[in-house]
Amino acid sequence: MPFPPELINVTVGLLAAVGGSGVTGYFTLKAADKAICLENEKEERQAAREVQNMLDALGVEISTIWEFHMRRIGSRVEQLADGEIMDFYYPLSQNYFTIYDSNAWKIGAVRDARLRQAIVICYNKCKKVVDAFKYNNELLAEMRRLTQKKEASYTSLTNGESYIMKTLAALAKIIREDHVELKGYVENLMSLLGECRMDYGKEATA
Repeated sequence: MPFPPELINVTVGLLAAVGGSGVTGYFTLKAADKAICLENEKEERQAAREVQNMLDALGVEISTIWEFHMRRIGSRVEQLADGEIMDFYYPLSQNYFTIYDSNAWKIGAVRDARLRQAIVICYNKCKKVVDAFKYNNELLAEMRRLTQKKEASYTSLTNGESYIMKTLAALAKIIREDHVELKGYVENLMSLLGECRMDYGKEATA
């Protein structure tokens, strides 16, 4: 028994409507997925730019500090002989690692494990060297105080002065060794910053 023409027309209309809505829904979902992917890519590029900006800033900070250190006292430290004291007051009155300290929590976003490690090791060694110089300053100040007191009372070398001199000599050796070690850390860090800048630079400008 043939189907009535009216039923056939209704059926064809329903199928066309369902098929059309399915196609429309499919392309709508594809467009939404594409928009989400584009947004994710945009966020990734922004994150890469932020990481690169941080790395650039760290590079400027550490290179500037190191160049100043070498001009001011670096060669003098390298020439210290065993048993010699560093009879030089090195003024250190502020935080010289503001960029690192304010961005330390972002170091984990650096993908290269070598670079992450190099940053942390280099800055930790820098802070250790600064602390050693500050301690040397304190010992020199105490030594001068005792010397002035001795001269005023016309007395000979005191036990306090002898102890400080030995401590200064031992500290000078530590400062020299840490300085040489830090020099290698700085060179390694600057090299890695240059290598990784190429990788982040490509991603950030993609």
